[in-house]
Amino acid sequence: MVSMRLIGDRRILLGSVCVETVAAVLVFLSGHLSLVAVAVLYWIDLLAVTLRTMVQQLLSRPETDRQSTVFQRPFRLLAHKRGSVTVTDRLPGIYPRNLWRIWGAVAVLALSVSTTVYVAAVDIPGELWRSPATSILIGVGLIAAATKSWLGLRAYVASGGYEVTPATAVVPRKRILIFAVYGGVLWLASRWTLATLSGEGLEIARAGMMVSASVLIVSRLAYGWHAARTRPDGWQSDSVSDRTDGRLSQERLVPEPKENTPLPSQASIPDGEPRETMTPGRTSIIAAGVVNAMTTGGVVDHRFGHWRQFTIRVGIAGAIIFAVFALLNGAIVVSTGVAVISIGLIGGLSAVSAVHMLLALGGVKYEFYESTMVAYDRYLGRPQWSASYDNVRNISVEGGLFGSPLWLNTGTVFFDRISNLNNDESAQEQRSSIAFVPNPEHAGELLSPRQ
Repeated sequence: MVSMRLIGDRRILLGSVCVETVAAVLVFLSGHLSLVAVAVLYWIDLLAVTLRTMVQQLLSRPETDRQSTVFQRPFRLLAHKRGSVTVTDRLPGIYPRNLWRIWGAVAVLALSVSTTVYVAAVDIPGELWRSPATSILIGVGLIAAATKSWLGLRAYVASGGYEVTPATAVVPRKRILIFAVYGGVLWLASRWTLATLSGEGLEIARAGMMVSASVLIVSRLAYGWHAARTRPDGWQSDSVSDRTDGRLSQERLVPEPKENTPLPSQASIPDGEPRETMTPGRTSIIAAGVVNAMTTGGVVDHRFGHWRQFTIRVGIAGAIIFAVFALLNGAIVVSTGVAVISIGLIGGLSAVSAVHMLLALGGVKYEFYESTMVAYDRYLGRPQWSASYDNVRNISVEGGLFGSPLWLNTGTVFFDRISNLNNDESAQEQRSSIAFVPNPEHAGELLSPRQ
């Protein structure tokens, strides 16, 4: 069991005091709308917590999942990426291989923003938004929530938890769940306020809402105080703890390596300078991302996604056909709306896939040494995988659709490996292609076993 001090320190309490102070001022200035105003502020706080969770997931210790998941497949080529990217000196490096883990938080973020913004625009009385003091305080609350989450992130880094905690164990599940359904929470607060106002009158509504908001503020402040004082000595197996404000979820222990299970080893760089180097064409990488999005895979590794992913593409194609028929029948508005949505989905899928390909291959440089080819990532500053010429067979060159999407001036070299349990390559990712290089025939010759 790993023993460590989690985030618990005074920075959590300081962040809570910042947000709750703004909430207390909102209560006194908003009157009968105080509960709604505080609810809006707390949504901003949860938004900051969700964004902080995404950052924590990106910089936490990466894990290699043997079973591909729905969220992982769109970023499958990053599953074995080694190394991290430093964005700022104040934080550790971000691991590209953890990028797929934030998909769940991104989905929750999109759901919460869309539903909450709709409720705020339609159901919350416009009186709240027309008040200059309320607007200023909500702006100040945004700064306070951002400060609170930044202090929590800094505390997480200072604790050293990112070095031993897997990305799956930093999600505050209860808060993320509340954030996902917060549009409904805000709607209930607005309905209750309006119902009390119409049924009991202004004075009773003001008193009731101010008392309710004050109780909520005191409860959250007490929770923040408790979180700041909590210093667990270690994780307990299968105990889901949400006692800290977005701190480490204690559901899992840091997994210990299983016996007789080979751990991935870093590809080594041979001595001396490489004989030749090649880099993938950037235009081909982007084109590959677009093709990869439409086919759910197949590019680079000939691995396609689950059949459920094809249903999304079939649905989009069906929507486009429906838009064409609607246009032919004179339903211009319906046709335009469906077409815009379909094109937006295609653009979104293509953009995500292109980013995936750029992260996977954009910084790669293929270095051909005397006996080994090494794929080195210039951005991460580490070798990613290698292939010994003596263990390579069945070399082929493809310059067509998947070997060079859109038939650009590049090609891909595919090859098979000879399994060798005594070789370090057996513990590495078995990548078997040199993707989108300008002179693939020559790359195939360099990769051929030496006679």
